[in-house]
Amino acid sequence: MTALAAARHSRRVAVRDQDLDSQQRRQAVWEAFEACAALSHELTTCAPRHVVKPADDSFRLLRDLRDAVADGFTWDSDPYVVGRLRYE
Repeated sequence: MTALAAARHSRRVAVRDQDLDSQQRRQAVWEAFEACAALSHELTTCAPRHVVKPADDSFRLLRDLRDAVADGFTWDSDPYVVGRLRYE
């Protein structure tokens, strides 16, 4: 959950930073999400299902947001706003 929170914060900063070009923004959100991917795999192999399911749901929703930002959607675009609301 800590990794998801850190990635969420980094994604939020990146999507609102007007000084980043699209490639920098894409790189920032992908790098922020890397720790989540590794920990997600660890969690699925050693945690009980009642822990894995909500963590995996959060992981997938945040991954969708990462992809929206990486694809160039801005903080005020419909795909990003819908994804953010689903995640939150």
